[in-house]
Amino acid sequence: MSRREDHVAKSSQPPSGQQPGDPDPADGPDGAQPGRVSVAAERSGRNRTQGIVLLVVVIVMVVVIVVGVFLYRSGTQVQNDGYGRATTTTATVQDGAITVAAPGAAGNPDVPVLDVYEDGLCPICADFEEQYGQQLAQALDEGRVVVRYHLLTFMDGQSASGSYSTRAAAAMTCVAEEAGAEPGVFDTFHAALFADDTQPDEGGATDLTDRQLADLASGAGAGAAADCITSGSQVPAASAAAESGRVALQAATQRVATPTVLRDGQDVPWYNSTSWLPDLLG
Repeated sequence: MSRREDHVAKSSQPPSGQQPGDPDPADGPDGAQPGRVSVAAERSGRNRTQGIVLLVVVIVMVVVIVVGVFLYRSGTQVQNDGYGRATTTTATVQDGAITVAAPGAAGNPDVPVLDVYEDGLCPICADFEEQYGQQLAQALDEGRVVVRYHLLTFMDGQSASGSYSTRAAAAMTCVAEEAGAEPGVFDTFHAALFADDTQPDEGGATDLTDRQLADLASGAGAGAAADCITSGSQVPAASAAAESGRVALQAATQRVATPTVLRDGQDVPWYNSTSWLPDLLG
């Protein structure tokens, strides 16, 4: 027998005092080797921990999504939904702004006055109108607030015609001048201009013609303003009012952005809370 074969043969014999087939004393009670048992236990524990961590992560993600949806819906909820448009208010043009008030409210020192700056093409103005328009309408009808609309035109360049903001401002001026004495008419037209199916898209391929603006005014009960709108007679006045409004807004807030709400020249942070108007009115 070679040395190599002798070494293999000798190493295959059981240790002294151990019969062939007896378990190795170094093995565990069931014949399993301790090293293998500890490795299996470690892997099992690690898998269990990973499963728990994954479950916790999934639960946290679900909670975050649910809370996020709730906060989004709360932050965009239409206020006083179902009230509709103002029915008692009238509109007048004063110092380039359109003042909307219920009988007896304008000039009353106990009634707060809000200066609202808007641009007819501004999409966030449309969101503001959709969310708070009915709430403002009710407060106006109840004589609890007076609103002065300042119509800016800095988004003209984003309209297809290059002049939509100015023409929309002129149309609102026409309605206030020609039909503002009719209760609720201006508020109805103002809301229609910012409606989803009316307001042109910022940077869009089309916008409204003067004829379409006149038809919209007629549909709101301001047919008397149609000729004023189609003739463009209020465009110069609207342009001048927009410039003076821009200067006043810049001076008050150090920026020009719409929509902006001011009270006594101070910014009203309507974007921070959906209860901004009830809080302001007490």
